Amino acid sequence: MGNPFELLKKIDSNPLIITKNYKTGEKRGLDYMVWRVQRPLIKFYNKIYQSFNPGSPWLCITAIEFFKKYLTQEMIGVEYGSGRSTHFFCEKSKFVVSIEHHKAWYDLVKRKLDKEGIDNVDYRFVPANAENEAMEQPVFYKEWNVKTDEFDNRKIYNNYFNVLNDFENDYFDYILIDGRARPECLFTSMKHLKSGGLMILDNSERERYSIVFDKLNEWKSYTCTSGSTDTTFWVKP
Repeated sequence: MGNPFELLKKIDSNPLIITKNYKTGEKRGLDYMVWRVQRPLIKFYNKIYQSFNPGSPWLCITAIEFFKKYLTQEMIGVEYGSGRSTHFFCEKSKFVVSIEHHKAWYDLVKRKLDKEGIDNVDYRFVPANAENEAMEQPVFYKEWNVKTDEFDNRKIYNNYFNVLNDFENDYFDYILIDGRARPECLFTSMKHLKSGGLMILDNSERERYSIVFDKLNEWKSYTCTSGSTDTTFWVKP
């Protein structure tokens, strides 16, 4: 299996791989002007890659190339958010749990999985809770020492981010967070990840996800980029 960070660094050492996120939150100044020029070039570059890799998930190129080399048929994984990635991961893993909140999209992907006879995916539709449904404070607030004034969790996705409680602790080899309520999913599902397993957060540059970096600041991590969005990997101690 090897060292995941060494493999990520090796992929990023390719001069054809983008290693800088050019996007800036400030819609003014020189940095923003540079971003406006770079944006169509970045989109075109990633589109070219996807055209040569049509079955790849919508992740940055480094992450895709990493998964191609790192995943094995002995691994069991999770993805929050489904689609092309579902086929990609089930081909390269022993078993995948895929969680989707959008019914029309779930039905579309489910029909394709059934049509292709794919039987190593536990595909789950978990919609948002009713707005008026009473819910207790998630246990991850206490487990991760999250203060109520520093993070407002998306309670309507309570069932969604708790779905892995159907599984044992230390069960999965990797968990990809790429759906709804991402910090909530990450904090709640971490106990189900094996020691040495990978936790992956897509679009990790978003401000709302900064709490994840605060709470995992002592964990080894690696962030790669598409040039406009980031994907961050952590290894569970």
